[in-house]
Amino acid sequence: MMRRTWAKVVGGLLLGGWVWAGAAQALVPVKGEVDHREYRHLALENGLRVLLISDPQAQKASAALAVHIGHHQNPPKRPGLAHFLEHMLFLGTETYPEPGAYQRYINAHGGSHNAYTSAEYTNYYFDIDPAYLEPALDRFARFFTEPLFNAEYVERERHAVHAEFKARLNDDARRIQEVHRALMNPEHPASRFSVGNLETLANTEERPLREDVMAFYQGHYSADLMKLVVLGHAPLDKLQKQVTERFKAIPRRKVELPESYPPLFEKGQLPLRVEIEPTKEIRKLSLLFPVPVNDELYTHKPLHYISHLLGHEGEGSLLSLLKDLGWAEGLVAGRRQEGRHSGLFQVSVDLTELGVRASDQIVALVFHTIETLKQKGVERWRYEELQQMASIDFRFQEPRSPLATVRGLAHRMHLYQPRHVLKGDYLYAGYDADMIKRYLDYLNSENVLVSLVAPRVAPQESAEGYKTSAYYQTPYRVIEQPTEQPDIKARVQKRLSLPKPNDFIPTRLAVKEAPLLPSPGGRASERNELPVLASNQPRMKVWFQWDSTFNVPKTSMRLRLKLPAVAAGVQGAAHAELLSMLVRDQLNEFAYPAELAGLEFSLQPNTRGLDIEIFGYSGRQNLLLTKIVQALRHGRFEPARFADQKSKLLRRWRNEVLAEPYGVLARQIPRLHFSPYWLGADKLEALEGTDLKALHAFSDTLLKDAELEALLYGNLYRQEAVRLAAYLEHQLLGEQTRRKLPAANVYRLKSEGPWAHYYPVEHDDNVTLLYVQGLESDRRDEAHMQLLQRILRPSFFHQLRTEKQLGYIATVFPLALKDLPGTVMVVQSPSAGSGQLWREIDAFLEAAEDDLAERLADPKEALARELREPAKTLYQQSSYYWESLILGNSGFDRRAQLADRVEEVTPDSLKAYYQRVFNDPERRLWVVSEREPPPGKGADQAPASALEEGSEAELGEGVAAPEGEPPAPERAEERAREAPEPHWIEEIPAYQKALETLVYP
Repeated sequence: MMRRTWAKVVGGLLLGGWVWAGAAQALVPVKGEVDHREYRHLALENGLRVLLISDPQAQKASAALAVHIGHHQNPPKRPGLAHFLEHMLFLGTETYPEPGAYQRYINAHGGSHNAYTSAEYTNYYFDIDPAYLEPALDRFARFFTEPLFNAEYVERERHAVHAEFKARLNDDARRIQEVHRALMNPEHPASRFSVGNLETLANTEERPLREDVMAFYQGHYSADLMKLVVLGHAPLDKLQKQVTERFKAIPRRKVELPESYPPLFEKGQLPLRVEIEPTKEIRKLSLLFPVPVNDELYTHKPLHYISHLLGHEGEGSLLSLLKDLGWAEGLVAGRRQEGRHSGLFQVSVDLTELGVRASDQIVALVFHTIETLKQKGVERWRYEELQQMASIDFRFQEPRSPLATVRGLAHRMHLYQPRHVLKGDYLYAGYDADMIKRYLDYLNSENVLVSLVAPRVAPQESAEGYKTSAYYQTPYRVIEQPTEQPDIKARVQKRLSLPKPNDFIPTRLAVKEAPLLPSPGGRASERNELPVLASNQPRMKVWFQWDSTFNVPKTSMRLRLKLPAVAAGVQGAAHAELLSMLVRDQLNEFAYPAELAGLEFSLQPNTRGLDIEIFGYSGRQNLLLTKIVQALRHGRFEPARFADQKSKLLRRWRNEVLAEPYGVLARQIPRLHFSPYWLGADKLEALEGTDLKALHAFSDTLLKDAELEALLYGNLYRQEAVRLAAYLEHQLLGEQTRRKLPAANVYRLKSEGPWAHYYPVEHDDNVTLLYVQGLESDRRDEAHMQLLQRILRPSFFHQLRTEKQLGYIATVFPLALKDLPGTVMVVQSPSAGSGQLWREIDAFLEAAEDDLAERLADPKEALARELREPAKTLYQQSSYYWESLILGNSGFDRRAQLADRVEEVTPDSLKAYYQRVFNDPERRLWVVSEREPPPGKGADQAPASALEEGSEAELGEGVAAPEGEPPAPERAEERAREAPEPHWIEEIPAYQKALETLVYP
């Protein structure tokens, strides 16, 4: 059965009698109590629904357009076409024909841009300096009225999509999802490959890709399937005029789409069990249940109610039992993979090695818990507790960044009635026991796909039942899943209980009135404009500020413990990370209800100690802080929990080298230029021999010679901060033994390079990374570095990815070490060798110097304005203060100082800085990873292809360059021959000795 999109029902949701015909109509959505933004909801005559947001305080203007078309709408013989179309819309329109012009305009004016394609939606979004919103909207609107689909870039961009596919071949999430797709009903679009590659996007005379993508665009991109959100400084009337003029031209087409899809699984196919071999060391058991998707999921949230109880982590929960049995490390439950009127509800358990062997018993415990919910768990007070907390969160919801705001709202406009587009995620329309039980009935043993992911769980290639997925070549096998479950022993059942009422739900929500503080002259002043010292001791500084800006009953507590025991060496670093995990694990049952009630904490190691952060509603923060401090002071842990957390940490470190290759290489920069700093590979050996006795001994000495710096900011008074400071001094500053805290060292490059480091990564792609380091640790240096990053990023992406098709990942990003600025330029390629990538980056840097002066004005204006913008949330303000403190700026004016230095940058100073920093080959560090290094080349030596011309290894064995790829410029080849030979790093200490050392106490 087909329907046309101009019907009154859109995405299954009635729009409250909305009238599309005639002049644009408007209404105001319900908003939260502290939300200062103004909103207006419109329906244009072409059917496009628009949400306008006026926020004169916003740091950026922003816009997003979400179209209710995704990869589920791909033609069966063109997997990946919707994703490919997303790529193509960025590559030129009739009014702005130059590919890359949109990106350069956005980046030149302090903005960013991106898009994503999901099962049912494609979302395009950008942010920009507010003064340039209208011209940016003009460029953005043309995507949906006059895209060029330039034939040359059709061919090039299919290589970009293929490079994206290749870059994620080892991504276990994609590999697992593909196996699940293979088991679904082949008539359902969720069963199909979605990303696209050179094969699915083949471009032949018989079937030109350009014609197919144009036909898809014209057949699916209709105004009434689109929702637009625009946020700017201007008043709503002005925004409405800007938007209406540009977006009313989007055509409204008679798009025919299916009213619904076939079932996700064929009749009689379930229950089913699949066992999957991962790339990383992952152990996960998932139960996936097909469920219907309709309006009531969003308005009444029955599945959220169920996931809240199944995924609970407090005392008596399923997760607590599984942890006690030594079978699990984590558990989550919730909706996923939703289509039109169908989706999946998933319960996933992160397993221990013992848990893999107990997977059948875990499945039985999940079903036992579901049955308990049916019998005892559907209660009005539980629903009202969720309703109450959601109401509080909506009431005090602080604004998200403009980009996150528009991106999220453009999607939610497809889900909720206009009045509730802001409140929809917090909307609990009313308790309905029958509705909850109806959804619980779908979670049964005859309607389940059980998925077990673990190393060596799939049979060997020659064994019976062995299969591999079509695109990611993931090994798996399918076996029978019984409907009958093993009996659960009565003593085990008794250890499970439903959650008790949540005592952490805040009841005292008053924002404290302005305090009267004594001033030096004896008169009372109402407030401090910046944090002041509540306690200033030799080993402790506690900064405090009562918040007078954001009017929310929340407080941010940040503590940094400097600990010689952690900084002493790799063993201290390894022990600190394990201790942090054990403390979080030990506190989880207590802290989980607090998290549900909007009070969160983190405990993380840093290179020389520990960071503690608590943020949320103020009422019960002191209790949570006390529990964290007690756990640190008296760190004693159960042997089973120690073994599980140690195993989990070792596994995480082993998986670290299997992450995205360019990220693995980026982590080599602090490894080479900062101490103390240890990668997971360094800490593995130190931790493997550690037993519980050794960890307890480490815990006993952890706080000796400790130093503390803290920031308390928000809804609290000075006297409260003073009491907290006294408590922290007494509890966290252990005895003094005169053990010194090792200094933090940053190693600064000199003009004695270039240096090069070879680091092999287990991936088919090649990677070349260039690290460019600033000259000095001062604001002037940082100002020039940040401006150059903004100027270079869009042209680097356009030239090396869009034009030369070297790889999907071609980017520029900042990497500062303490206050020494730095920049990373990296390309990850499935086709080009590291030598070619090296030369292309070098050629780009030489050519980029020519027009730096002409490109300075807009980024300079945008960056200075951003740095002077006040924080928009209490948490953001706390982050600004904390960043200043940890970088030694107790005047809290770091951002203002940097803005001053940005405004002082001139075209001449920028060019001079570029020549000294970016265009000096001797001040460079190259890090490369080659797919197949030549024989005899070790991990600290150069691959032969790095500089040699015409090397066979240059593109990788058997790999051809993309069609139409231009050769490396002759100028670059000349420069490569003239450049000094790189010094290949063989030993890190010797390399660091050759550099200058900056010391931080």
